[in-house]
Amino acid sequence: MEPVKATAIEIAYSSGALMGADEFRACKTFISRNGVIRTTFERNMRYSDSFDFGVEHMLPVKESYEYKLQENIAASLFEEFDLLELKPAENDIPFPDGGSWQITIYTNGENIKMKGFSPPAPFGERLADKITGLIKYKIDPMLF
Repeated sequence: MEPVKATAIEIAYSSGALMGADEFRACKTFISRNGVIRTTFERNMRYSDSFDFGVEHMLPVKESYEYKLQENIAASLFEEFDLLELKPAENDIPFPDGGSWQITIYTNGENIKMKGFSPPAPFGERLADKITGLIKYKIDPMLF
C-alpha cells in the first residue's frame, strides 16, 4: 500500500475586522504539488465608486487569479513541510479582529480538514512565509 502524502493544500482565511466595502474580507489559496496556485478574494458586497464626472466603476464581489509554477518548485513546498503534521495551535483562541482560517489537505488517501484562529502548529508561520514567497502575486494572499 502506498504511503499517504499531501498532493494539494487549500487555505481559506476570513477576516473578522471591520472593513470597507472595497476591501477583501476573505481569501482562498489553493496550491497543488503539480504547480497550480489559485487565489480567490471576496468582498462583502459589490462596490462602486463614482469618479471622472459620474462614470461608475464596479468592483466585483470575487476576484480570482491562477498561476502555474514549475512542478519541481511546487513539489519542494510539499517536501520541505510535512503538511500531515499540521494541527491547530494548542491555545487556539480568537484574535480581537476575529480572523479565522480553515485548511483542507488533499492526499492520495483521505483528505484532512481543520480550522483555527492562530497559525497552525508546528510550522504555520513558516509555511505562510514560504507560500507568499513562491511567486509574485497580483494580490498577496491572506493565509493565517
